[in-house]
Amino acid sequence: ARCLIHPLLLAGCSSTSPGIPNIFLISLYYENYPPVFDPAQVDPGVTTAIANIVGQAQLEVRVGYFGICVNADGGSFLCSNNASSLASQVSVDQDPLNLIWVASTFKDSIVFPYL
Repeated sequence: ARCLIHPLLLAGCSSTSPGIPNIFLISLYYENYPPVFDPAQVDPGVTTAIANIVGQAQLEVRVGYFGICVNADGGSFLCSNNASSLASQVSVDQDPLNLIWVASTFKDSIVFPYL
């Protein structure tokens, strides 16, 4: 089973072929939820400030070994190995906290596909 799973993981998020965007290492996305305040928070107002910045964003970013897939509006995924080209396809309102950049940084700094 390991011989089959590893090549699939390597292919994940490398194209928009059917099923490929559904094979990924990590998914980052915006989710609207009521703020949770905790006494351990030095500045509980930050939660509300971030919620105001995020607004109605619903973007999802998935990271694979060799690419990133972005779903900006609940439709289909756009996949590429070039995060800049993906970022140029979305507006600031769709990715207000730069999740595409965070995903790219994760892929380039943490993920090592040559096992």
